[in-house]
Amino acid sequence: MSSPQAPRDVPRPADRPLDPDVLAARYGRRPPRSGPPWYRRPARLAAAVVGAALVLAYGVWLAVAQSQGPSYTEISHEVLDDRTAQIRFSVTRDPGTAVRCQVHALDDSSSEVGLLQVDVPASPERDVEETVQVRTTSRAVTVGVESCSAVSS
Repeated sequence: MSSPQAPRDVPRPADRPLDPDVLAARYGRRPPRSGPPWYRRPARLAAAVVGAALVLAYGVWLAVAQSQGPSYTEISHEVLDDRTAQIRFSVTRDPGTAVRCQVHALDDSSSEVGLLQVDVPASPERDVEETVQVRTTSRAVTVGVESCSAVSS
C-alpha cells in the first residue's frame, strides 16, 4: 500500500517565506530598538564598572579582615572524670602578641558545663601549644575552643 503524496504544485512549508505580519499577529510586535546598546551608553557603562569595582573591593576587604588576628587548632581533648576535662590546642598569632582564648566544655545535651579563659602570653614564637584542664559542674562529653582574640597590652 502506498501513502498519499502532496500534489507537486503545492510548496512545502520550508519553501514558503514567513510573513512578518503573521508572526507579529501571533507573538506580538517588539518595539524597534533605538539608540546604541547599553554598553555603548556612558552612564550605564560607568554604573556597571563602579558596581563591579565595589563588589570586588568588598570581597577583598572581607578576605583580608577574616585573615587577620589569631587562629587556633584543636589538637585533642579528653574527659578525665565527672568534674574535669582537658584540651590541647595550638594558637597561631603574630609574634609578640598576647592572646585570650575561651574554652568551654559541653555535656551530652550540648549544655555548657565548664568555661575557662586561657591567657596565652606574648612570646617570640608564632605558634604556641597549650594544654589546660577545665573544671566542670557535671560530666562533659566534649571540650572545645570557642574563640581566641588578641589582647591589647
